[in-house]
Amino acid sequence: MDTLAPRDFVGYGPNPPDFAWPNGARLAVNFVVNYEEGAERNVLDGDPAHETLVEARYEVPAGQRELFAESTFEYGSRVGIWRLLETLDEHGIVPTVFASALALERNAAVTEAINARGCDVVGHGYRWIPHTGLSEAQERRNIVDCVETLERLTGRRVQGWFTRPPNTVRTRSLLAQAGLVYDAGSVSDDIPYYEEVDGRPFLIVPYSLDVNDTKFYKGQFFTADDFARYAIDCFDTLAAESARRPRLMSVGLHPRIIGRPARLPGLLRLIEHLSANDDVWIAGRDEIARFWLETFPPETAHA
Repeated sequence: MDTLAPRDFVGYGPNPPDFAWPNGARLAVNFVVNYEEGAERNVLDGDPAHETLVEARYEVPAGQRELFAESTFEYGSRVGIWRLLETLDEHGIVPTVFASALALERNAAVTEAINARGCDVVGHGYRWIPHTGLSEAQERRNIVDCVETLERLTGRRVQGWFTRPPNTVRTRSLLAQAGLVYDAGSVSDDIPYYEEVDGRPFLIVPYSLDVNDTKFYKGQFFTADDFARYAIDCFDTLAAESARRPRLMSVGLHPRIIGRPARLPGLLRLIEHLSANDDVWIAGRDEIARFWLETFPPETAHA
């Protein structure tokens, strides 16, 4: 049985740290492009079943391919990624890329595009698979293979990590052992924090599963307006709170989802809304981690 990881229900409590993001900004916003196309579960890659988090589920006999599901991922890599990157380019936004290494290996043009834009790349597994059910050796291999492959493809050492949920109680220990600087596998706060891992503070830069286009696949969003209204409400709430205490907002995007023509306007409406606010730092996740490590060094942290 896995050892239970400790839980922290208190966090910063009513007294979060008082600081300002770079240039005096009170709210940081991080746009994340999840690039997973080609790394998902598929019988062609030796998996016993196909990926089920898809646009629409169709049952096929065990061990057989589901070609419609495959085509949704192919749309993301053939069309959606370019529509999404071009949209962000038009608004001067350089996104963070949560990259599954096999996906980048299979699409050299996408790898070249994110390198040319200077995107920070966060490890998202060699394969886009949950870590639950893996042995410790298998989980370590997935992390190490991802880190080494992304370094080869991008020329830069990966600093951060996001496991396809759910992760395991040993994930962060394995990340620390692999030399990773931070983990994004948490939604438990609105600013970064440290957690004790193997007796030392380890940085957590929280992500978001609610301001995230996967809710289209989960039946929680249907139209572009659903995404826009939810994301704008989140932004407005955090912007108002940031007058008293700084905040971090994450926006999760997937080429095969928000990259569809009818959904993209929701992202455009959010970006247009943000552009009217001058007190915002649109930053990469590595930048946010670096700022936190320099402003609140781990040796001064109470995990």
